[in-house]
Amino acid sequence: MQESGARRHLPARQLVDNIGPALLRLIQEGAGCDGPLTEIAIYAPGAPTQLGPGCVVLGVGVTTEAELRELTAAMERGAARVVAVKAPVPPSADEELTIIEVNQNASWMHVATTVREQLLEYARMRVRSVSSGSELFSLANAIYEALGAPVTIEDRFSALVAWSEGQDKTDAERIETILGRAVQPRTLAEQRERHEFERLHASSEPVYMEATEPDQLPRVAVVVRAGSDVLGYIWAAVAGPLDEAGTARLREFASMVALQMVGLRTETSYARQQRGELAAAVLGGSADRVEASRLQLGSGPVCVLAAAPRLIGTTDADAATADELRRFADTLEYFLAAVHSRSASVVGTGAVYVLVAWPPEHAAALESTINLARDFLGRTPLASDYVVAIGGPADSLGRIAAVRAQTDAALRALRHPTFHGPAVRTVEDMALPVLLLHLADVTESLGLPDTSGALHRLCQEDGQDGLLTVTLAAYLAAAGATDIAAAKLHIHPNTMRYRLRRIREVSGLDFTDADAVLLAHLQLRVRELRMRIA
Repeated sequence: MQESGARRHLPARQLVDNIGPALLRLIQEGAGCDGPLTEIAIYAPGAPTQLGPGCVVLGVGVTTEAELRELTAAMERGAARVVAVKAPVPPSADEELTIIEVNQNASWMHVATTVREQLLEYARMRVRSVSSGSELFSLANAIYEALGAPVTIEDRFSALVAWSEGQDKTDAERIETILGRAVQPRTLAEQRERHEFERLHASSEPVYMEATEPDQLPRVAVVVRAGSDVLGYIWAAVAGPLDEAGTARLREFASMVALQMVGLRTETSYARQQRGELAAAVLGGSADRVEASRLQLGSGPVCVLAAAPRLIGTTDADAATADELRRFADTLEYFLAAVHSRSASVVGTGAVYVLVAWPPEHAAALESTINLARDFLGRTPLASDYVVAIGGPADSLGRIAAVRAQTDAALRALRHPTFHGPAVRTVEDMALPVLLLHLADVTESLGLPDTSGALHRLCQEDGQDGLLTVTLAAYLAAAGATDIAAAKLHIHPNTMRYRLRRIREVSGLDFTDADAVLLAHLQLRVRELRMRIA
């Protein structure tokens, strides 16, 4: 399908001409007007964005001259020279900047989708001429021509591998898949609820799936297999069930796609495995500077992100299966590839780790990593049971292993059944729970009793969960504020004061002795940790 003399890249002028003036207008032709565009970067004022050569930068929220000036400065640092801003475009003093005016009534989602489609189409044309991987796109188009139905080819994690022409005849769900290079987590969750993957895996034949929304097309899907190993899926957006001939053709195409995906999976899996092993070496402190540089994280600050499912109290439910963890890691990796490519991830024992790197001049690495994690969890319903601990930033390669150890400790505390706070927390946020868990470990390893001194005497007299013991715990948790503790226990403050006098009489606890009060409070907190585990 390659044409003689066809362009091998998409410049800004051609992008605007292809899409048309109803959506885009080229209002300033700068130095980057004829340079190759390779990707989209979405910029919002005040939010960190990775900009680089070949980016067409979507200036979301840029409405003033000052905001455009700030964006221009960020683009200069990354050598990006093409920007798209909604009308009316603020004045720009940079004559070297290529400025595309966007229809003020257009949604940024539509703009991003349309531009991304143009970029991907040119990228696909370029790939076809130089890479055997283009065979999957050719096969997708062959299926489209045979069935009259636009198709996508996805890997076993529902990441997009190739797609056919004719996607403008499909629906919003298909466009989201192409835009995000993977099936959206919301869609995956719905597919699992409908047991669609179970139906697919149980059959060697194409399976028809009814539409679930009024504006959605039905689907016919078939598993792509190598023996009993699932490599991926072919999904066709159809008007109705395929006839016998169409079903037979799709079944034949599945075998042809399998031959191509075996080679693709081997190459991709090996590259990811190599990168994951290198990331693990950096996290463990065994990689030297030359090895670490292969991750292309740069020389700026690095935060360590660790994610795992919450513990809910039973061994079977606590341990995420390898497949679940791998799927979470893949989803996170696809997200980071789109919004923060300066990162490297690896699946560890029961957790997913990510090295999140930032430019040297970035002064808010930790806060930006927190926002990145929150954004991911907010967009990923399948990650609703996961928690994320973030450590760092490490200012050098030699500090990363120490930050990883701190992050591990914070993740352990964050997963504990006694913790009910936000899903994303830093090492500093989790300092007290980390210390309490380590204190519990030490007391257990040394065989120390759960209680001693005044608290031991109180528990002997009142019981482990007696009225006075519960009252003391509430009083100490309220930092000695009688009224707050009384409200927590739903009793009158005078009743609270009476119980405190009884505690002094029974246990001998001197509330003016800071050490005695601290010991009682720590023992109560450690005992609570152990009781929740039990």
